[in-house]
Amino acid sequence: MKAREFLFGVEERAMAALPPAFPRPERKVMWTILQLHFGDPDVHFELQPQPSRGLVELGLHFEGTPEANDLWAAYIAECATDLIGPLGPDWELEAWTPSWRRLHRTFAFSQLTAELADEVSGELAKALTLLQPLIAAVPFEAPRRVPAPAREAGSRRWNSRKPRA
Repeated sequence: MKAREFLFGVEERAMAALPPAFPRPERKVMWTILQLHFGDPDVHFELQPQPSRGLVELGLHFEGTPEANDLWAAYIAECATDLIGPLGPDWELEAWTPSWRRLHRTFAFSQLTAELADEVSGELAKALTLLQPLIAAVPFEAPRRVPAPAREAGSRRWNSRKPRA
């Protein structure tokens, strides 16, 4: 199975496994990365099969401001006792980069299969149903990134390629 086929298969199975009244997330797809969020793209669930590494990564990512990401990670850490049992021992909260944080797990594979898609989709559905209510009930206002100002029509970024003559 190819990575994109696996990605969409996992998404379809996970969405079908959610309770009917469960809110449906917004989605963003970037080739073989699927991001699902509930109104804040900085706080999203991410699925990424990586055939070259033999890994599928699944997680809840915090990719906002460093201050917001630290608040989110501390909040999830406070809830860890209630999450460890239902999520399972394969999930890990980590400082992924100097500013980004994530609660994630990986699945090792030698080949992307329908059986692996079933396993990963079950974990995604479980993560969504356990973690989305925590996200919705967050007891703080996370600092938001300030969007970059819009560029004037026809302006170019300093590092953009010049058109060929």
